[in-house]
Amino acid sequence: MKRLMIILSLCFLSACGDKQVEFEQSKWNESIDGFYQFREVMVKDLMENHLEKGMTYRQLTDLIGKPENLANLKINTIGYTLMEDYGWDIDPVETKTLMVELTNDSLVQDFKIEQWKK
Repeated sequence: MKRLMIILSLCFLSACGDKQVEFEQSKWNESIDGFYQFREVMVKDLMENHLEKGMTYRQLTDLIGKPENLANLKINTIGYTLMEDYGWDIDPVETKTLMVELTNDSLVQDFKIEQWKK
């Protein structure tokens, strides 16, 4: 009985982790009412196995599409919305964005996830 409880506890705890799936280009750009349901669970694989420093802007946009028009970004930085949570508010209460920094020659210099909470 004790073993069964341990096994069930381990199964429960392993199911609680972050769900991650392999990057799939068609699903990355799939949007329902402006919300991307697959981006947040694909971004880890995208960053580890597909995005590369030194790739051109064209290669980047061929891979993940054109960036959203985000205001207040520093020069040579583009962003892809991963998640927006509005809660019960009219304005977002939390966002996650994949930020890609480009060189002056439009080559990928760096990329990271930025999270904002109200």
